[in-house]
Amino acid sequence: MLMAKNKIKSRYGALLLALNLYIGPVLAQEDPAQLLGQAWSEYGLQAFSSADEIFSEVAESSQANKEQRWQALLGSAYIMHYQMPGRDPEAAIPLYEALLKEVGDASEWRGQLLGRLADCHVELVPAQVGKARSLYKEAISALAPESLLIPETSLRLLSSYIQRPDVEEIKRGLLLAEELAPRFIDTPFASVFHGLRAEMAFFIADYVALVDALDKQYRAGINNISVKELVLFRLARIHEVELGDYKRAEQYYRRLAAEVPSSKKAHFALLRADELKIGKLDSDYAPPLSTQVESDMAKERPDDG
Repeated sequence: MLMAKNKIKSRYGALLLALNLYIGPVLAQEDPAQLLGQAWSEYGLQAFSSADEIFSEVAESSQANKEQRWQALLGSAYIMHYQMPGRDPEAAIPLYEALLKEVGDASEWRGQLLGRLADCHVELVPAQVGKARSLYKEAISALAPESLLIPETSLRLLSSYIQRPDVEEIKRGLLLAEELAPRFIDTPFASVFHGLRAEMAFFIADYVALVDALDKQYRAGINNISVKELVLFRLARIHEVELGDYKRAEQYYRRLAAEVPSSKKAHFALLRADELKIGKLDSDYAPPLSTQVESDMAKERPDDG
């Protein structure tokens, strides 16, 4: 009898264990927070179909709170907007707009969604640049002053001014950059911001603005060694060739050699720095690249015959 009771208890315990093993994960999967974590993980792995199914499940779940539902709807909009292949910014617009109505005056959400809507309008063919800029500015106004989304959204606004090779448009972009510059001081976006300014200035051949932007990009910190090499070399060459500021050119050549010693340009940079230090404009290692240097050299040459 005792053995029979023990067998029943044993079987009952095994049954409970089996039920826990089966039901436990199911219950855990129904938790919206865990489901969202799983969905974003699938999104990161570019398993968009799986991610979209989970986002939809959370959006329709009675257990999801307001923020969890918004996050799920945002995830579905992101998939429509960004998934590759098959991204469709036009189809993402109504998804962002519907969510925008739901979030109301929640500033961080509102700012983020307005920015994504602006992205969609920039990416349409043809691009609706005016509409996008209006949305970017509205997004910036909606965000709290300390939000890191402000410099990020400002960068996307500035990028809209280099959508096409239009000199006047890019000049307007540079003026806007001057206005936005204080927002980037001591932020993680400062180097990228000044790099964008440099791209604009280079296109319209504004060398004074270009060296200012490149120098600030360098001083803000450049983690990518190839980008640092390019920035320092451009600073050296522009000061030498376009601005005729040979002392500053020498300084940037030496910084390049010291800070990027693995660069293929490092050896030339030291040689050219030494030449500039003694006032040698006609380099033994590179041809003159400006009409001013060529003119100076022509004056020094003896007449033929």
